[in-house]
Amino acid sequence: MLKKLLKYFSFSILFIFIACAPKPKLLPPPLYKDTALSLEEIILKAGSSLDSLKAISNITVEKNDKHFSTFNASSLIKKPDWVHMRVYQLGLLVRDFVIRDNILYVLSGKKDLNLKTLGREMHNAIFWWEDLQESILTVRSDKYVISSLLKEIYLDRDTLLPLKQIISSEQGLIIMTYEEPKETDGYWYNSIIEIYLNEFKFSVKLKKLIKNPSLGESDFKVEEN
Repeated sequence: MLKKLLKYFSFSILFIFIACAPKPKLLPPPLYKDTALSLEEIILKAGSSLDSLKAISNITVEKNDKHFSTFNASSLIKKPDWVHMRVYQLGLLVRDFVIRDNILYVLSGKKDLNLKTLGREMHNAIFWWEDLQESILTVRSDKYVISSLLKEIYLDRDTLLPLKQIISSEQGLIIMTYEEPKETDGYWYNSIIEIYLNEFKFSVKLKKLIKNPSLGESDFKVEEN
């Protein structure tokens, strides 16, 4: 009887240890390892199959290294520069706005020009390959560096996932960093994006991403001014 109890106890401990052991992180496949790509090929491979994205995210904002606000957001982002974002706090919709052709339309909530900056940088963070036709490509060890007049992008050479982006804007210098690659339905993306602008830091954690979702007429419908 004692032997059976010891055997059962040992098996239980082993099962708990295996169940609690950290699972190895999945890494994006190195599809482009040892392959020299041109700028045109990078842009084509990164964005040719992507027209729109729907992202569910948690966003934490810090100002001067102190917590400023936290909210959830549902973002619909479409080429070339359209964004429809709904912002929620405590489960309540507090902002609903659309950016089309660089014009901000506030559908509900208080009008704030900072919404335009937030929506535009969400677009730039995800659709990083847009407007790179006049850029210069440099190879640095395990990275590609794409430089233009207004921005510089660092890419992982093996996966073409972005590592860092620096953008010169009217508001100031914007720095974006990317971490924790994740895969959904065969599409790899960085699930954590940190955006630095002046005294603000936006920490974006992508909880869910849908590639090329079905779109309706109302998704970007606005009342023209």
